[in-house]
Amino acid sequence: MTNSKLIELLKTFNAQELREFKDFVASPFFNKNQELNIFFDYLKKCAPKFLDKKINSTAVYHQLFPKKKYDDKHMKYLMSFLLKLAEKYIGYKKYQDQKLLPDYHVLSSCIDRNLEKHYQQNFQKATSIIKKNSLMDTNYYYNQYLLADIANQHFLSKKIRKLDNRLQVASDFLDLYFLANKLKYSCEILDRQQTLSGEYVIGMLQEVTLYLENNNFETETTINIYYNILRVLMEDHPEPYFEKLKELLFENLEQFTKEEIQNMYFLTLNFCIRRVRKSGKKHAEELLNLYLKGIETQILFENNQLSPWTYKNVVKLGLDLNKFEWTEQFIHKYNNSLAESFQKDALQYNLADLFYYRNELGKALEHLRNVEFSDIYYALDSKVMLLKIYYELEEQESLLSLLASFKIYLKRNKLITKETQKTYGNFVNVLVTLNKKNKRDLTDLESLIKNTQFLYGRKWLLQKFEEI
Repeated sequence: MTNSKLIELLKTFNAQELREFKDFVASPFFNKNQELNIFFDYLKKCAPKFLDKKINSTAVYHQLFPKKKYDDKHMKYLMSFLLKLAEKYIGYKKYQDQKLLPDYHVLSSCIDRNLEKHYQQNFQKATSIIKKNSLMDTNYYYNQYLLADIANQHFLSKKIRKLDNRLQVASDFLDLYFLANKLKYSCEILDRQQTLSGEYVIGMLQEVTLYLENNNFETETTINIYYNILRVLMEDHPEPYFEKLKELLFENLEQFTKEEIQNMYFLTLNFCIRRVRKSGKKHAEELLNLYLKGIETQILFENNQLSPWTYKNVVKLGLDLNKFEWTEQFIHKYNNSLAESFQKDALQYNLADLFYYRNELGKALEHLRNVEFSDIYYALDSKVMLLKIYYELEEQESLLSLLASFKIYLKRNKLITKETQKTYGNFVNVLVTLNKKNKRDLTDLESLIKNTQFLYGRKWLLQKFEEI
């Protein structure tokens, strides 16, 4: 039972959800099988760890039915039906979290049953929910559409023959909902195509952009932001759209839900990252400022914590811009903002990177020796930094030993994706060739470094090639 879908799902439940699900299972409306109540009561006592010995199918069955012989078919039947109830519970819980959708269906039922007083009271309640929800996202238009649509349904149910604007309002908000989401998905597709192979088809993009250009949507901030992101991703000279995008983002940070502003912000960040990779330091300062704004406003925080990779990206940008003193302050200032499990490795690795940039290689080595490699990407980058240091210090024995062990590490570690294996594996192969310093082997190496698609440390490798 340990690896069953039921236990996998129950492990995601917090204490409150376990209590709620107990009531859910006990409700005759959802479940009339008393055996499932007993079964879940037992499993609830095993939460949250669900130890193997406690949830062994045979052991559980004997706890539930001490006088019966183990019946595998019966046990699977109980597990299957409890799983269905658990899935129904999380679906119901998600449905209840929707701001207006549950009320929309209540209102629709009131219309069907001709319950006028109930309709009016619930409509006022739904209107109040919309007014209180000051935060924007693409679903804002959907909720407005639902409210206008149900108002139109109510009007039609009265069979009154006169002109009414409810239909127009519903249609307008449906258009806005479509446009906002079409732009959002189009931006995400264009962004994803930059990093992942595979073809996407963006239907009606030309028609939608033409419609937006011929109509004024300046007051619709969500649509306006996604439109400018789209232009930034599509244009050869995106600067005017990028400046407008930054202005819109920074002026409206507080207007959006955390999920929506994060999506907009990461699309913008990804564009900036790619631009810096192409142009070098030219746009690095701009990218750094964008990161810092996201950190200061906690847009880039998840569960009140800063991602260790965002932390590392900012440090790397600061070092590339030779802001050594500022970068050291940043490392110490925000280390406690990381999840506790990342703090030590992130601190030691990024301090090592700082001293490496300062060419204080001995100090860099000291900090690298304190990295415990708890995260796969910090482990990979630490090994690469060690290789660079050994190469620059001409410590041939240490360099050759690490090159050999790193190759094996990349092949055997199942947590490393194939693309990442290629990226770091190609770095190792180029460094092996560089280290030989054989002119015959170096003939085509410059072209290889420049044109290899997946290659870590391209800039450093080219620098070392030129030195030879």
